[in-house]
Amino acid sequence: MSTASRWLAALGLFVSLSVHAAEPPLAERARALLERYCSRCHGSGGPAKGGFDFVLDHDRLVAHNKIVPGKPAESELYLRLVRGEMPPKGKAPRPAPAEVALLKDWIAAGAPGPPSVPRTFVRNAALHRLMLDDLRSVSARHRRFVRYLSFTHLSNAGRSADELRTAREALGMLLNSLSWHPRVMPPKAVDREQTLFRVDLRDYRWTARTWDRLVVAYPYRSAPVDIDARACAYATGCDDFHLRGDWFVANASRGKLYYDVLEVPATDKALERLLQVDVARDLKEETALRAGFNGSGVSRNNRILQRHDAAFGAFWRSYDFSDNSDRQNIFVHPLGPVAGRTSFRPAGSEVIFSLPNGLHGYLLVDGDGRRVERAPVNIVSDPQRPDRQVEVGISCMSCHARGLLPKDDQVRAHVEKNRAAFGREDVEAVRALYAPAEKTRRLMDHDTKRYLKALEEAGVGKDEPAPVLTTTLPYESAVDLLAAAAEAGIPADAFARQVARSAVLKRTLGPLQARGTVQRQVFEETFPHLLRELRPEEVSGRQPAPPRPANLPEAFEGHTDAVLCVALSPDGRLALSGGQDDTVRLWDVKTARQLQCLEGHTGAVRGVAFSPDGRRALSCGDDRSVRLWDLRGTRDSGSGKELRRLTGHVDRVRCLTFSPNGRHALSGGDDRTLRLWDVEKGVSLRTFSGYNRPVMCVCVAPDGRRAVSGDAGGEVRVWDLASGRELANWEAHRKGVRCVAFSPDGRRVLSGGDDRTARLWDAANGKPLRAFEGHENPVLFVAFSVDGRTVYSVAGQSETPENFLRAWDVEKGKEVIRLGGEARVWCAALAVDGSLALTGGPDKVLRLWPLPKDR
Repeated sequence: MSTASRWLAALGLFVSLSVHAAEPPLAERARALLERYCSRCHGSGGPAKGGFDFVLDHDRLVAHNKIVPGKPAESELYLRLVRGEMPPKGKAPRPAPAEVALLKDWIAAGAPGPPSVPRTFVRNAALHRLMLDDLRSVSARHRRFVRYLSFTHLSNAGRSADELRTAREALGMLLNSLSWHPRVMPPKAVDREQTLFRVDLRDYRWTARTWDRLVVAYPYRSAPVDIDARACAYATGCDDFHLRGDWFVANASRGKLYYDVLEVPATDKALERLLQVDVARDLKEETALRAGFNGSGVSRNNRILQRHDAAFGAFWRSYDFSDNSDRQNIFVHPLGPVAGRTSFRPAGSEVIFSLPNGLHGYLLVDGDGRRVERAPVNIVSDPQRPDRQVEVGISCMSCHARGLLPKDDQVRAHVEKNRAAFGREDVEAVRALYAPAEKTRRLMDHDTKRYLKALEEAGVGKDEPAPVLTTTLPYESAVDLLAAAAEAGIPADAFARQVARSAVLKRTLGPLQARGTVQRQVFEETFPHLLRELRPEEVSGRQPAPPRPANLPEAFEGHTDAVLCVALSPDGRLALSGGQDDTVRLWDVKTARQLQCLEGHTGAVRGVAFSPDGRRALSCGDDRSVRLWDLRGTRDSGSGKELRRLTGHVDRVRCLTFSPNGRHALSGGDDRTLRLWDVEKGVSLRTFSGYNRPVMCVCVAPDGRRAVSGDAGGEVRVWDLASGRELANWEAHRKGVRCVAFSPDGRRVLSGGDDRTARLWDAANGKPLRAFEGHENPVLFVAFSVDGRTVYSVAGQSETPENFLRAWDVEKGKEVIRLGGEARVWCAALAVDGSLALTGGPDKVLRLWPLPKDR
């Protein structure tokens, strides 16, 4: 049944063909007209000419100004029909004048749409609650393997049931096309509407690092703000536990990300070894099969297909050419690709290989066998892509959506008919290698049947030939108001109000207010600013929180988004903070007055540190940079001076620290490296690698010779800074390590982690000395007292009050101080003398807490 038929059937609009039947409503006749004359080029799943693939989607037609209800003269779609521009000249059938008049009458009547089933708008907070409820159904031991992909925003934007079904099929197909698991493993739908899906990394032989590769490329990253999101992050051990499904389909299906997730080798030879394919042996033993022909459909030049048996099924390779002359003419040079008088010389190749689950993997290589992401259009082309370039993954999946494309060999007959032009040995070699059409088709049918069976198991039906491409095209198209609002997680009217009141958003997203669109790239780049500008009550759908209790410490106000990191100067007189608003701020501790706002970062700031003399500061964040700031002489000017930018990290930088002499610094982050910097020269001196998870925290020993770091996998490592040698390495926590500190004498290490404990270790060998337990949330800050006899630990806190700060007697392991309140704590720092604690969190403020002196 066609898409249009299902649409009509759903509305109960099939009518008798009797002359006495009632005429269908105007809306139905207008839609039938659009389907007949426009949907071939502009319908869902079509070629999306001009980036327009929603001609049968009433709401998007209006949102994109293709139709202006009540105003035919301002409706682009109608005007192009009137001018004869649609369908393009020479295309048939064409609408009659009466049909164009019908479309005009429909628009003039307000362009009524089909009746629709109301949908409840699902906000981000509700989505996070769904995920948390689902996580609770998973064994606690296995939650670290769970991630989520969703199409909830597409449902919120009013996408049709057919589009959502296709998106689900695309998700099941792509996940299993990126898998080395021996079985097809469809993702599990969490909600009744089937817009939220649980992904178990083990089902696809993925690791946390595989997921991190996706996260690095994801443009919609944000810190988990509400309590349920933070609980999900804690349970999974991953801040970015949820990605949008259409982004995943449109990006993990192509280019470097496709190669990285599937872990495709860098050369054809390496892939052959992986799949146990010995090309030279197969050619010598005449077990390979080959077909050569003109008219491939993707190239103007001749082409060869070659099949080998492989570890998981079949290994099909094309030999492609940039022209048809000399050594690129397979009818003159049918043998190869080894050197020889009659050997052809390919310009590139496409490889289609069976995955263990029966689906296909893909590789594009150049003439030397090196992996490429795109093939030059003079060799092959893809008419479905805007630039016509064949791109690994998505082009292959759409071209071979129903398996291998049968092609009959033309070379064998040519050589047999022209024996005199070829030597006897070459003729026999061609006869052995270029198989009769029956044999080629038999093997193609065999391989295709296995692929189609796997495709069916992945949840892909026969109605949608290329679900990945069909889902990708709308994602790539311009973003309208409905889509933008849904992706931000708020209804369209509330989103429009937010844009209207923000000077920042009006500049980039202003066209949405006039029923216009913005390019996807613009929307992606604007998204971090969009999150900062949105009012929390609009995002959550809740009323603003009531005033905090009067017994809370005075707030340091100035940040416009969550505070992610804080630090106190060595003398305790100044404070630094960094936030989700991309700024670093300097504060006077005594007066709570903001002295400077240090601007320059283009992403959230996740780490700040004072130099030992308190005159300079370091900051790091999501923009992958470390920045050095001058704090001297400008404390009343409102802005500080950026002295230097340290670049080298290739992903989010999470932590940093100065060396005791202030001349060096260390930073670590999601690229799984720790870097030592010469702060004065702005150069990287050394990179410490070997981490399996992101580096979360770092501290330099008092003597400046060693550093200790913790990662998201629970490991603590001690490094010799001069040699770069790893001195010790141990499993410190069951989950991620959030914070580390050296004792004043440098002999012990204190760590805190997601397992809600602080632990004391021998710095030389990682021997456990003591565990400090009692916190109800992850421990995110630890410190020693000046004399080393007391340790402090601060636990994160969201909605539920707890004694977030505790002090412990090191020798006895006894708790000596508890400090609590209703503040929401995401980060903390402690004065050197232990008299004050500074905290920050999602309420955008810092708070200073006096600590009891009697211990």
